[in-house]
Amino acid sequence: MSAQRIGVFTIDFPDPAAINYDNNKFNTLNDSISFQYRIPGNVQTLSTKGVDSGSDPYGILYVPDLQSDACKSQEQQHVPANATRLANLPRGKNYALIAVAPWFSPQCMLEYFNAARRITTKGIFVYQPGQGNAKPPVLNDASWNLQDGGRWQSENSFPTYALSSTTGDNIMDQLGLYSGNLTDVPHGEQLATIFDRSDYVRLWATVATDSSTQLPSLWVFLVIVLAILLVAVTGTSIAMHIIQRRRRNDLRRRVLEGEVDLEALGVKRLKVDQQTLDKLPIYTYTGDTEKTTPKPPQPALAAGTPSVDGDTGVKASQLIRRSSMPSVGAPSTAWSQATCPICLDDFEPHETQVRELPCRHIFHPDCIDQFLLRNSSLCPMCKQSVLPAGACPVNITNMMVRRERHIIRMRARGANLTSGQTDAVRPSVVEQHVHTQSPPAGPLGSLRGRLGGAMAGRRIFSAPERTQPRPADIEMANGSTTTTTLPSNITPTEQGAHEPATPTSMQDCTPSQNRREWARQRALRLLGNRHTPASDAEEELTGPRWRRILHKVFPGFR
Repeated sequence: MSAQRIGVFTIDFPDPAAINYDNNKFNTLNDSISFQYRIPGNVQTLSTKGVDSGSDPYGILYVPDLQSDACKSQEQQHVPANATRLANLPRGKNYALIAVAPWFSPQCMLEYFNAARRITTKGIFVYQPGQGNAKPPVLNDASWNLQDGGRWQSENSFPTYALSSTTGDNIMDQLGLYSGNLTDVPHGEQLATIFDRSDYVRLWATVATDSSTQLPSLWVFLVIVLAILLVAVTGTSIAMHIIQRRRRNDLRRRVLEGEVDLEALGVKRLKVDQQTLDKLPIYTYTGDTEKTTPKPPQPALAAGTPSVDGDTGVKASQLIRRSSMPSVGAPSTAWSQATCPICLDDFEPHETQVRELPCRHIFHPDCIDQFLLRNSSLCPMCKQSVLPAGACPVNITNMMVRRERHIIRMRARGANLTSGQTDAVRPSVVEQHVHTQSPPAGPLGSLRGRLGGAMAGRRIFSAPERTQPRPADIEMANGSTTTTTLPSNITPTEQGAHEPATPTSMQDCTPSQNRREWARQRALRLLGNRHTPASDAEEELTGPRWRRILHKVFPGFR
């Protein structure tokens, strides 16, 4: 422990040979008739060996005895002849002692240390004569080198404190005064009237060490900087959590009010629950514009249902549909569909059961039920949500908020780029777009046009991006397949209607399932799940650890 201050006092204690009992108590004399000296902080700690927390060194001051004649001769220049030594203290008593020695020679200083180690010494005060009142140099200064490789520090079992030269000379002079009998010390006659003449009057020193651990200035600066950073990070995290909570509440409000469709916008893939699915009506297909055998009522079909904008995901207040959307009071034109858009199998009049969605498109119940329960809540044809208006089947998370804001920014950026084009370029773009959207002639042309328009104009989850080569033609068996190259003027939809005959040698004539089921499974694979964003739980667990921690601390971080 480093010494913070040192106090030197004059004490009186009885001669143990003159009393019949052991008295280890002493009396501190008043400063008016004795010597008292306080050293506030001009002390340099050279060694803290043997000092524990809460055990400050203390003891009677004395000068250790030298062994060599050369050192004794040099000592006479710095130490008074009658300075207090062990011979001036009671013998046979284990008093607490603190040595005082001038540091004038390396060899003589080693002799001082050896003499102090022979008895119970609590510490040693050293000073360099002739150096003034300046604070002693630090330990690694060359003046403290004893040419023993620092062995003296490890051999000593007591601490070493360096005093200024002025302080050391002053204490040494007082040791020369307080070394004899009671009557020989300053104010001896006055003290003789108070204490017994056989008492000892000597100098006593206490060392106050700093038991608390003080950090260097650099560490204090680093701690302050870290504290500021911690406060800044905590404040930023709390602010982002509050902002993100408001954004979640705002997005949920817009979903419940029917302004935003999460799946149509591409934020979250939704599915239809069985209870909602059971409310969708099932009819017997008649082949004309009249419906028969209704099962559940459909009161909402008479009013316009909201549509979803493919670019913004915002629902319009009134649905305006093309030929597949009937006008109020007119028969449903969706009954003109002769084929299920999923399995591409024809409806049989007065026999096939079909399920009608709120957008008036019809499908086989087996086809559309699996699609809505497992794939998406959007109609495979027009991409209108099957869920009731204002339904929010999932909890709004921070990840949904980030996706929604990112999609809006990306589409706004695309709109700005499109608006920056020149008027000379726009006609060609529009003409190309119209040429692309025009349906080809044929019995399935209108159906393929509606599917193609819905897939090209909206971001959907049920229309996948092709990542593998185009599949082969529809086969009637699970055996070996033969890839047939189609002419360039035949589209994938027309392929299902113009299937080339497979050679008999390459085809199994006993299929394991009927054509409708096989075609439905194949269509579900072709119209399967788009590469949609992973669920919030999966994405939170699969990302890098540092990113997951960053998202928890800063929820708005992308």
